[in-house]
Amino acid sequence: MTTNWEPKTLLDIAQHHWHKPIGLLSSVAVTILFDILLLNSIKASTISSVTVYSITTISVIIVWFISNRLPKTKKGKVGFVVCIQCSNEEENEKIREDFVVTLRKLLKDGSLGYTFHFIEIPQHISKTINDVDDAFTLKAKTKAHFVIYGRVRLRILDGKDCHILELEGIVGHKPLPKEVGSQLANEFRELFPRRVHIPTENDLLSFNFTSDWTECVAKYIIGIASFCSLDLVYAEKLYVDVQKKIESIETDFPIFEKLKQRLPIRFGEIHLSRSNAFLNSWRKTNNKEYLTKFSLNLKRIPPDFPQNYNVLLLRGVEAFLNGRNVKKAFEYTKNCKKYDDPIWHFNLAFLYAYEGKLNKAMQQYRICEKYEISPITISEIEDFMVWILDQEPDKYQYHYCLGFFNWKIKGDFKRAIEDFKVFLNSAKQREFEKEKSLAAAWINEIENR
Repeated sequence: MTTNWEPKTLLDIAQHHWHKPIGLLSSVAVTILFDILLLNSIKASTISSVTVYSITTISVIIVWFISNRLPKTKKGKVGFVVCIQCSNEEENEKIREDFVVTLRKLLKDGSLGYTFHFIEIPQHISKTINDVDDAFTLKAKTKAHFVIYGRVRLRILDGKDCHILELEGIVGHKPLPKEVGSQLANEFRELFPRRVHIPTENDLLSFNFTSDWTECVAKYIIGIASFCSLDLVYAEKLYVDVQKKIESIETDFPIFEKLKQRLPIRFGEIHLSRSNAFLNSWRKTNNKEYLTKFSLNLKRIPPDFPQNYNVLLLRGVEAFLNGRNVKKAFEYTKNCKKYDDPIWHFNLAFLYAYEGKLNKAMQQYRICEKYEISPITISEIEDFMVWILDQEPDKYQYHYCLGFFNWKIKGDFKRAIEDFKVFLNSAKQREFEKEKSLAAAWINEIENR
């Protein structure tokens, strides 16, 4: 048996095994052999020959390391990694042409294509990614946000040759509460094409459909992760992309139907977050432009939105702020009775006080005494009563509410006495007689303490 050491043979070996150490050695051998032939032809000196050998060897080593290094997601892009191992080279080419290339095109052709950095992992690395731990390691090395990994096998099913795609995926996001992360994982497992059988005689059409499926789910899940990371603009754009894609595909495929049902909920979450943000901005600045944006976003939330507690609270606030529709505000707030939370009790107390029903307002405040109230909530409630007094000074009964609030909930006794005294000094004859007596008695009680 003889070995062919011709340069072409060595070059073929280097190309086929380029990622392996033997590929590096073969490449170095080819370059040195080429150097020998070249240097002998020009009768170079020993020093010149050693210099050339050293430079070319070092160059090959550097090129080898650079070309075998895993690519990293470009800054400002969403890294999308596809890492699929195949049983043979022919299968690899088929998957690459019909699935991977199609998926890349779908992602890049969308309205947000410019935000994706698509990374295809070569076979020799794909074969080392066998479980979720390997996938997370790959995600970290590539600095990606989304990784599809798995394998494709050719098997005979029902007497027909079939491609069996066994795919898994992980999505990266900023640290999330455990229950939110679990919800994200559950959605992904339910919607993602994890095991697909594709007959070989219909593989192109089926691969294209699977690519559509993968693209929609990937964008949908990345959208959820973006929303949870407070990137509402990008999340909304991804949802819009998915919506347009689904509308363009004429099919009653169950996963697409589920996406159609869930997208309104996802859009509702975005509008709810924006509503809260604009309301908070209005509280800080009293800028009416924020109040207008708050109302507009709240109106975009569908009536059957499932997370209805926060929506009910906001609708109640909006009804009061937009035209002082107290009756409507009462309806929304009283619909919160099944929720064990102090906020709706505070809101109800505020509305009762607005109507001058201070006895009922105090009942709600006494319920709130039993709860542990956050400093932010305390500040917001106090600021809102101060705001209404500034807007409608004739609603002086809020000084009575502020006195009780500062005394029993905030624990600011000095401020409570001041508020009760303002209420007594502002009170009109034959109005709130019982409350005037209580305010005077409470001032004495606080001062005696």
